[in-house]
Amino acid sequence: MPLTIQAVSTPREFKQFVTFPWTIYRHDPYWVPPLIDDRAARLDIRRNPYWQNAERSLWIAYRGEVPVGTLAAIVDHRRNQVLKQSVGAFGFFECIDDKEVACRLFESAGDWLRLKGMSVMRGPYNPSETDEIGILIAGFDSRPSILEAHTPPYYASLVEASGFSPYNQTVARLWRRPPEAKSVEEVIPQKLQKVAAIVRKRSDLTIRRLDLRRWDEEIRLACRIYNASLAGLTDFVPLTEEEFKSFADSFKMIISPEQALVAEINRKPVGFILGLPDIYEALQHLNGRLWPFGILKLQWYLHHIHRVSFKILMILPDYQNRGIETVLVTELARAAWKKGYQEVDISLTGDENVKSNRFQENLGMKVYRRYRIYEKPLMPESACKREAKTEILN
Repeated sequence: MPLTIQAVSTPREFKQFVTFPWTIYRHDPYWVPPLIDDRAARLDIRRNPYWQNAERSLWIAYRGEVPVGTLAAIVDHRRNQVLKQSVGAFGFFECIDDKEVACRLFESAGDWLRLKGMSVMRGPYNPSETDEIGILIAGFDSRPSILEAHTPPYYASLVEASGFSPYNQTVARLWRRPPEAKSVEEVIPQKLQKVAAIVRKRSDLTIRRLDLRRWDEEIRLACRIYNASLAGLTDFVPLTEEEFKSFADSFKMIISPEQALVAEINRKPVGFILGLPDIYEALQHLNGRLWPFGILKLQWYLHHIHRVSFKILMILPDYQNRGIETVLVTELARAAWKKGYQEVDISLTGDENVKSNRFQENLGMKVYRRYRIYEKPLMPESACKREAKTEILN
């Protein structure tokens, strides 16, 4: 059957794009079906504030009339403006195990990005760096935690066959509660406990819980700390308050104040840490739908979650290396232990973040999933066309 690549332009095609992953993962026991409405909202230019400063084109590959792959081409205008670059992105890549399909999808996305003035294509980002990112390259026999991607083992070869090279890598780490441990003090490294105990004695240091009654004010505060803490990283672009709030609002229903802690020095907020119950453990049983019975399943499974995911630890630059992070980590660890969680996930950390990786290793965390971001220059002639010419010559 002929292979065609179609830009999404109708509601029917948009629905096909959103629901296509069920074709790829229906026999994968580790895949967590996303909520269909949430996935659609992430792509909807009217519902996701990310698209206020970005644009995208969605593509579907068909064999005859049967969808066999999807891909989004993305231009983040604000990011390119801040970094003075011309980097396009790809995301929402799903594909059958067929190099021709993948290559043709990337060819179409690359042509569109080139017309937009982009010189490089990088990804996957679904759709931004704060969403699910990367191609899974290790850990296929494990379930992803909240905000982690999951892809089949053959995706890396499809991407590489389409002319991409590795750009960077990120990892997720996991800790399992030893059955013989009777208290949290037995599992927190002694050195960490000693440092935290010393810092905790500071008269000017206060650790408080997130105040859900002042949600908007607390989120604005967290956004300022987040942007200031990461400002020194290469290629970091601050999030707008609207983007940050949209991100935070999506988890408001599952946040526990005792697992969302703020550090203050002389009543000035200087850092925060967040642990989220791993809602993916619950979503795995819903098959993407809350109604009519999914909401009841979700409510039941939310009370029987075994894993917590530590997602964010931010300290203002002027207060880093003072041991404040050790107090936040130990306080959160005690809260997680009290909740009875059996596993702790920390994700995602880039290979370039040496300090954070060393800190996690010292906590006894083990890498259990590894992701890779790819990129390629957008040359005038695509890898697909070059490959086709080579085959003709041979």
